[in-house]
Amino acid sequence: MVFEKLKENTYFAYGPELEPLFAAFCILYDETRHTEWTKIYSEAQVEDWKKRYLFLFETYDCLKKLNLMDLLDVIQDVFDEKFTLDRLYDWLLSLPTEERLFRLADFASSCGITKDEIKKGLSDDEVLNALYLKAGKECSGFLGFSTFIKENDRFLKDLFSLAKEMDTPALRAAFKTCDDRISELRASIIEKLETMDALECSESFMGKTFRNRGPYEKFCFVPSLLLPFNYIRLFYEDGTIHNKQLLLCSIRDKEKGREDTVAVLKAFADETRYMILKLLLVHGPMKGLDIVKELKLAPSTISHHMTELKDCGLVTEEPVKTAKYYGISVKRLKDVLDRISKDFDVDIPFTCSYNQKQ
Repeated sequence: MVFEKLKENTYFAYGPELEPLFAAFCILYDETRHTEWTKIYSEAQVEDWKKRYLFLFETYDCLKKLNLMDLLDVIQDVFDEKFTLDRLYDWLLSLPTEERLFRLADFASSCGITKDEIKKGLSDDEVLNALYLKAGKECSGFLGFSTFIKENDRFLKDLFSLAKEMDTPALRAAFKTCDDRISELRASIIEKLETMDALECSESFMGKTFRNRGPYEKFCFVPSLLLPFNYIRLFYEDGTIHNKQLLLCSIRDKEKGREDTVAVLKAFADETRYMILKLLLVHGPMKGLDIVKELKLAPSTISHHMTELKDCGLVTEEPVKTAKYYGISVKRLKDVLDRISKDFDVDIPFTCSYNQKQ
């Protein structure tokens, strides 16, 4: 991993070391937000991996609603010039099991499960049963849930073994062809840093104002080809010692096609989702439970609609301690309106009177 200092405490970190892990998540989740991974790996390769890593795929499929990409947060602990997947794997295994499990999935805000409860569930089947009842709406079966808890070492071993197998010459070549895009991203960051600090620069890319604002001792901007989202911001809670922010940035072609625009319009076509977007635009970032209270709908209903809005990029999500705050992506909304105005040759000026605070 190459670290280039752009400004005091601000770095541009690039290299293919993270890509195999993102590739593994793409195949595990059957990623549809982009198709880059399908250009690198053949259908035959993917099917072979699914058969050989059946334990991993079935366990992941059971818990994928628990956002097992929370694993990415742990990257912060070992992210430096010497970063490798082996170092990340060894670091995860060095953590107490309950700490590791708590950080690998969204247990706190989605299920209200604490680290201490997980620790008890590792050796007490009655506690484990109670934990599943809490997490049931986010899991498709008890066996997958209990397997993830009790056989987590094997789960991680298979995940990182799959990632290492996906670190192919084709993947390295695909990342290498993005040198121009990486240079463009670097130039854009440098230009923004002339008039903004690193936090403001990050907000500019994500099209939102952050609720969690540090302070951060270090900022790293990291380009990625296979990142599932356009941007992922990694950070720890305010006041964390040696806190840093990593902004993972997609270097895929950002040009959105007709199917992408139609997906956003479909999201708008539902009255509940439309009301959620208006609510977020007026009030700013809100917790899921606050949205439930405002709209007087069941939590499961709101959760379903938030997933739809997140998948099409209209809503952003930021964890703050044990809660999640949802905000409207003004940048995404503007991009879609701009595309519609171009497609139909009309002038749609976009203004937003609300000062978003995420």
